[in-house]
Amino acid sequence: MSRKLSFDTSLFGAATLIVVIGLVMIYSASAMLATQRFGHGASYFFMRQLVFLAAGAMAMVFLMNVNPALLQDRRVLYTGLGAIGLFLIVALFQSPINGTHRWIVLPWFQLQPSEFAKPAIVLFLASFLARREERINDLTTTILPVGFILALFAGLILLGRDFGTATTLVLVAAGMIFAAGIAWRYVALIGIALVPVAGYFALSAAYRRERVLTFLNPEADPLDKGFQALQSLIALGTGGLSGLGIGNGRQKLFFLPEPHTDFIFSIIGEELGFLGAIALLALFGFLAWRGFRIARDSQDRFAFYAALGCTLMIAVQALVNVSVALCLLPTKGLPLPLVSYGGSSLIASLIAVGLLLNFSQQSG
Repeated sequence: MSRKLSFDTSLFGAATLIVVIGLVMIYSASAMLATQRFGHGASYFFMRQLVFLAAGAMAMVFLMNVNPALLQDRRVLYTGLGAIGLFLIVALFQSPINGTHRWIVLPWFQLQPSEFAKPAIVLFLASFLARREERINDLTTTILPVGFILALFAGLILLGRDFGTATTLVLVAAGMIFAAGIAWRYVALIGIALVPVAGYFALSAAYRRERVLTFLNPEADPLDKGFQALQSLIALGTGGLSGLGIGNGRQKLFFLPEPHTDFIFSIIGEELGFLGAIALLALFGFLAWRGFRIARDSQDRFAFYAALGCTLMIAVQALVNVSVALCLLPTKGLPLPLVSYGGSSLIASLIAVGLLLNFSQQSG
């Protein structure tokens, strides 16, 4: 596979700017939380994020320079999928954190296997679709095997009570399969089948049912179930056009839950204002455009599907996170890629960026 001398510096620059914004806002959003609630220094979460960033940067550099043939080696892919599947099962037997079984607790950090399931599934599907592209509509050799793998991993993630990540995984996979040219009859049948399944999972658990009902009318219980949504809107509305200034936000002072993780976009809107929030969204939009362009210019079908999947992985999750902050979707518990505090999320997102930088070196 012929390669250019350099990677996509524009994509790298956009990702770097997003990460820097995330670091600044993590410190601003978490300093008071770290000292008053957890008894650590003000820079506790910031310094931990720097450690995660170093690990993610090493993974990114490795992946942007690795031979693309290794990425689609079936032994590597199936070993990776098997390991992540095992980690997802182990997480189910861990003590619950915030009522969920998403994490494996290690001595120095918590590992969230579902975050790494996303790039693993993207690479698996890219390899599978590249080989079966001409038989994409074959029910027994293509559609059912893909459906089984997706159902298995999405099911394990759902058992850990992570509906948002499972939904993101399915949406990214659906985009890749649609790009492969699946027939509209299968699109319709799958859509018809998924609607009641998604509805069942959204409403079957009490906490998810409450989130849906709260989303429809957060003002009905402003001090309890609707508290997060309303505080997020207050933060975004308070910021106005230019914001209150970095460090001057008020909703992070124990009003808005998880200001440095799930709702960091609300703090960005409060402290940097509408202009800052739009600038961040523009950076995500630019990153997505470069990612889709890399996919379009790929000479190899594996690289096309993998670049498409990596771009969707970041773009879809960013869209969902921002939509939750704006109360356009029920609360999902999804971090903002490259921005929110969280080692697994940051490393997985940088893995996707590293893969995109690798594929950008192919000759167009």
